[in-house]
Amino acid sequence: MERGFDFRVSRAEMEAFAALSGDYNPLHCDETFARRRGFGGCVVFGGLLIAKVSRLIGMELPGRDGLWSSLQMEFAASLLVGEPAQLKALVSHISEATRSVTLQLTVMSGSKAIARGKALVKLP
Repeated sequence: MERGFDFRVSRAEMEAFAALSGDYNPLHCDETFARRRGFGGCVVFGGLLIAKVSRLIGMELPGRDGLWSSLQMEFAASLLVGEPAQLKALVSHISEATRSVTLQLTVMSGSKAIARGKALVKLP
């Protein structure tokens, strides 16, 4: 079973995440600074991408009543504000004994892999 969704991170989402987290690193908040460091613009917070994983687990797969118990993510590339991206989760293991599922996670932007990981989700 696989679920996912397309998304773009907006400047407003970035500002809200910075205010919530207290992280005002200029790579994420200052386009001029980010460009001087070799990026094409502001880099999306890794934590904001993790928030998209939370949305997927809580709303899509497994959805309501799933309890996220662990997450591993590796970031291979940067996603820039406004770039189109896609988050996918694939059920790679189901355990009846522990009433849990393991999800393989992938964040892509076009053909570029942004992040890969896995999550363990307990079921009621």
